[in-house]
Amino acid sequence: MTATAATVPVSARQAGADFGDCTPTIDFQLGRAGRKADEGTFLPTDALVAKGQQDALNPNIITNRVCDQLTNVCNANDAAVSLCEDAQAQVAALGTKDASTAAAFNAALGF
Repeated sequence: MTATAATVPVSARQAGADFGDCTPTIDFQLGRAGRKADEGTFLPTDALVAKGQQDALNPNIITNRVCDQLTNVCNANDAAVSLCEDAQAQVAALGTKDASTAAAFNAALGF
C-alpha cells in the first residue's frame, strides 16, 4: 500500500511528513509462521518496507527497519524520517512488546 496525500493522516501532513511510496506502520500478531501460537512478533505492514525482513520479538528491530526504509526505498522526506525517529524513541521508552506497542508507534506517526 502506498501512502498518498489522501491516505496520509492529517497530523502527519500538518507536520510536513511525506512518507513517499510507503505506509510506515507495524503490526503485532501472535503465532506467525514458525512461531508458537502464544508468541507475539512485530512486522512492518507495508510490503516495500517489509521486503526481506523477518518478524521480530523485539519491536525496536522493526521500528528501526521502518525508519531506515523511509530513506532507503520509500523516497520519504526529512520530516517523515524525523517523525519516524521520534516514534521509534517513544516505542523504545515504552519497553512493551505487545499490540499496544504497535498501536503507539502507528499513532505517533499519525496512523
